[in-house]
Amino acid sequence: MTQHTSHTPPDAATAMLNLLYSAPFAAQMMRAFVKLRIADHLAAGPRDATDLATALGAHHGALTSFLDACTAQSLATRGEDGRYALTERGQLLRSDAAVASHVLYAAGPGVNRAYEKMDEVVLTGRSGGDITGQHVYEYYGDHLEEGAAFEKVMSETTTDCVNALVEAHDFTAYARIMDVGGGRGTLLSRVLAAAPKAQGVLFDMPHVIEMAKSSLRSEAAADVVERIEFTGGSFLESVPSGADLYMLKSIMVDWPDAQVARLLANLHRAMGPGSRLLIVDWFGRDAADAGRVVEGYEAIVSFSAWTLWGGRLRVRTEFEALLDAAGFAVEQVETAFAPGLFPWNLIVVRRQDD
Repeated sequence: MTQHTSHTPPDAATAMLNLLYSAPFAAQMMRAFVKLRIADHLAAGPRDATDLATALGAHHGALTSFLDACTAQSLATRGEDGRYALTERGQLLRSDAAVASHVLYAAGPGVNRAYEKMDEVVLTGRSGGDITGQHVYEYYGDHLEEGAAFEKVMSETTTDCVNALVEAHDFTAYARIMDVGGGRGTLLSRVLAAAPKAQGVLFDMPHVIEMAKSSLRSEAAADVVERIEFTGGSFLESVPSGADLYMLKSIMVDWPDAQVARLLANLHRAMGPGSRLLIVDWFGRDAADAGRVVEGYEAIVSFSAWTLWGGRLRVRTEFEALLDAAGFAVEQVETAFAPGLFPWNLIVVRRQDD
């Protein structure tokens, strides 16, 4: 008789079931850990469940069971005295830690409601948010806690590339710079710091602009914030005119071709003679041959963007085709000017009729 032990490799079905049940549970456990601020409560040292239950106003039995489950995920440890302490992994989920925002965003209902429609995305080509009746960005306008987490995540990914961007492009040549879909203003504030004579316009949905007005005062220098005009609206409806430079960062990846064409048309109408459009985005890898299959994380990110928003990773030629159709001429391309999830790429264009 064959003896089975814990070291016996699971068969394919068991491995799949382990993933099925453990992955969503672990994501929601981390989200609850952040929302309850467990890491913050344990930051000063170990505490027992009774003490924590009082501090949280929680059910003692449920909290104890939850904390024991958290130890299985290496978020906490339980000592011989019964007190719980943070692990190094649990420290990453403090409310002031970057990973906490990723958890609130990625494990939140806004993302999951779209992912639940993945089969219909495949059948229809529409985004999961649209299939539910409300695009994810509209959903965030009604659910500000999740929206704030999403915008914080976007700011953090922007920080990864912005220092390299100001080295790759001279922003001192512009008097008025507008960041379209600029989120909390991380990119615009850094660009204005590098171009001290320029004025800036931050343009995004009204609820995002309200977040930016608050967050930028603690994240950017006062003289930079004073040079920013905060403007709310939808870039799919119109874009304000009057800037010398318009910027789009991590925008085109989020939208299908039809909406990208609308956005580019609105930008074309807004841009005056001599103005420029600067695009920072990811490129999908060009196919080496017609049979190439997109590999690994690139494939996951691309279809995730499609499921959430209707967008996808595009290869460079697809960007150029969309820009050409909208009446733009490419002046500069800097590929992989900064590292990131994928290398960041820069495209600078002008109107073809300039």
